[in-house]
Amino acid sequence: KEPDFSIAHVPDDDPAVYRMLAEGSTNGVFQYESGGMKNVLVQLGPQSLEDLIAVISLYRPGPMDSIPKYIENRHHPERVTYLHPLLAGILDVTYGCIVYQEQVMQIFRTLAGYSLGRADIVRRAMSKKKHSVMEKERKIFIEGLIGGDGTVEVEGCIRRGVSREIAEKIFAEMESFASYAFNKSHATAYAWVSYQTAYMKYHYPKEFMAALMSSVMENVSKFSEYILNCRRMMNIAVLPPDINEGESGFSVSGGGIRYGLSAIKSVGKPVVDAILEERAKNGKFRTMEDFIN
Repeated sequence: KEPDFSIAHVPDDDPAVYRMLAEGSTNGVFQYESGGMKNVLVQLGPQSLEDLIAVISLYRPGPMDSIPKYIENRHHPERVTYLHPLLAGILDVTYGCIVYQEQVMQIFRTLAGYSLGRADIVRRAMSKKKHSVMEKERKIFIEGLIGGDGTVEVEGCIRRGVSREIAEKIFAEMESFASYAFNKSHATAYAWVSYQTAYMKYHYPKEFMAALMSSVMENVSKFSEYILNCRRMMNIAVLPPDINEGESGFSVSGGGIRYGLSAIKSVGKPVVDAILEERAKNGKFRTMEDFIN
């Protein structure tokens, strides 16, 4: 019993939670249950929320191609390279890989002198695959844009000391990536919920798994998978149904998890509610005859 506990205030740097994630023990953990995601976590060995944010953003078509590079550079930072020194301050947090839409916007602003508003228009055009807009912006990104009165509206990469060849490569990399990219704010919200569920699973495994199994009682395959996970991977006993101990859903009972009465095949919720109401009024059932009556 922890009356002051709040999931919103758990520390985001618990080494034990990251060790569990790095082992791929993520059944029931938001976003990280698939076999492919588990494989990435095991290879990466996440150590921070920043790693979890990156994994969620990378595990998508397009950015997924950068996963091997990200993992390699994360374990060997000395191998990180940048097409141009101006990219270092933008891509250092993701070990030289473009991972977030915000990074695409930063590249347009830092290398070519785009305004924040114009950079966002280009980001949206990329994500919606508007090829005509992108062809126009490619030229502006590289060469800049001169207004009708002769003023420089966008400096462009060449004016900022980036060669045409390098600018072409950077633009092509952004264009192929941005169609599927997450914005970091979105991925951060996901990663924080993922970490919170992992925290609960590690520190309160019985309570977590009981709640998890209660939430999927209608899904037989998931339900069976979690029961096996309790018994084989987490060494948690799943105790048989008990009319004197059980609740409607799964519940913590002693050293294990008590099977939920509503999870018993062909036992409807109204029957379970009646049993629980009777038990609450008159105490535990004493005999089979007492129960039937």
